[in-house]
Amino acid sequence: MIIILLILIGYQTSKRVNWDLSTKKYSVATRYEDIKRASSLSGETELGLIERLNKSGNNLVLFRTDLAVKQGFVPPDLLDELKKKGITRAVAVSNLQLAGEKEYRQILDYLSEIGPKFVVLRGLRAVDLPFYLTNWLKQNNTILGTVEFRNRETTEKLVSEQGLDWVRLHRVFNKEVGTLTPAEKRARYSRAIQERNIGVIEYRLPLNQNLDTTIDTLNAIQAEMAKSGYRIGPIGAVRGTGNGVESSRWLVFGLIVASFGLVFPFLWPGQGSYSTLIFWILASIVGGTMGLTLYPTLTRQASSLILAVTAPLVGYKLLREYGLSFRPDRSLMSPFLDLIWMSALSTIGGLAVSSTLLDESFLLKLQQFRGVKVALFLPLILLVFATLSRDGISFSELKFNYRSGLLGAALLGLFLFLLFRSGNFTFLRSGDLENAIRRWLENTLYVRPRFKEFALGHPSLIAWLYLAGRYGKKFHLCKIALLLLGFIGQISIINTFSHIHSPLIMSLIRTGNGLAGGIILGGIILAVILGGEYVWNLRKG
Repeated sequence: MIIILLILIGYQTSKRVNWDLSTKKYSVATRYEDIKRASSLSGETELGLIERLNKSGNNLVLFRTDLAVKQGFVPPDLLDELKKKGITRAVAVSNLQLAGEKEYRQILDYLSEIGPKFVVLRGLRAVDLPFYLTNWLKQNNTILGTVEFRNRETTEKLVSEQGLDWVRLHRVFNKEVGTLTPAEKRARYSRAIQERNIGVIEYRLPLNQNLDTTIDTLNAIQAEMAKSGYRIGPIGAVRGTGNGVESSRWLVFGLIVASFGLVFPFLWPGQGSYSTLIFWILASIVGGTMGLTLYPTLTRQASSLILAVTAPLVGYKLLREYGLSFRPDRSLMSPFLDLIWMSALSTIGGLAVSSTLLDESFLLKLQQFRGVKVALFLPLILLVFATLSRDGISFSELKFNYRSGLLGAALLGLFLFLLFRSGNFTFLRSGDLENAIRRWLENTLYVRPRFKEFALGHPSLIAWLYLAGRYGKKFHLCKIALLLLGFIGQISIINTFSHIHSPLIMSLIRTGNGLAGGIILGGIILAVILGGEYVWNLRKG
């Protein structure tokens, strides 16, 4: 079963890496309204500015209309010139849920006149477009766009019903326009393209910045992306168009059966018996068959979530049974070796999750794995009960005093901090020192490691592995705290691969960098612990 799982993961991993490396083109779009305002201030003609931007890599002119403010559907005067010069046009329509028959007809006429290759249709909810509009989109091979972090249900329906291509668009919020420095722009757009499978970036022209500087920044972004092998290309060649990637139902079925056939017998009471193994394999076969037949997408999401939650528990049980740190002949190197093979195991668990979700709809977030936060915190709760059960400790045996109260409050505060800091939107902004460290790591390393791994999880796991086999039943609360902190790093590794839209090579490098940094910091912490033990023994002696 292990061999089958590794073969399937290896196959899916190679397919994903090939897709990552073969789809390295992106497009740049600028709003026509930005061009119109900037040209009036700079003294250039609109067409002259468009041509200038086009030479710098801006290959899409985006025309926008919002049904909520009745902007109308009036094509620009220079439309014929754009067509003659081969400038690619794009159209974005907002608040589509307000459209009636009249508005839909106007949209069709507008699209027919503009002739866009790229169309973004947005609304507060999914809407059913009239047949004549969907037919036009399909007959003209229109590429649909989904705005990052925004409603995409209408696009999802069109893709499933019409089989259209779609790409992800990164947009700068209006309140941010003019506030980003050139360095911040380069970092932001580079991360969006390299780490989140963005196919189109919307490049804004702030009126409070010199136009030459704005265009120079666009050139700098293009040059920086070229170092990583990314090139500006036509909208029909970016990620989401052309060579797609998907997984057959039988391959996903094999991954689910192999994964669950290994995980559940190991966690279930009475592990090791053939009856338990056969029961869970048969249960996985029946459940996988029914789920993939009736609800394929939901089954893949649920299976991935279960794997992400249970993998840390498997790692914990394996560590307690086979870890070098728990052997009588352990050495100071044992915690470091245990951390390495535990991180390798977590990486395999993360790759099993990403392999199960390997499909273009997940890669481009038309479908989304929604269990990231659950998979980040539920394993920690389960680990508390697992360690108390494993060590034969009841809550009544734990000594609670002001020190343990402070420790518990600190852990609770840490978990809440991680909860609010996880995800793309948070009201807990990073401080200046943290931002400085992040920039240094990004400039020094190809991929910045996660703080939860190299600065918190891995050093804590090394400390726990050193203390776990020592001092008998003393310091149990401290050991439990270090265990939870340590496994945050392992959970974070799995969490990294659960972000299916991030290129797999970058996730692997990020994990390796985190492990290397964690070993270094863990060595420093272990030296401090050894020094403290030495001083304590001197005082007692």
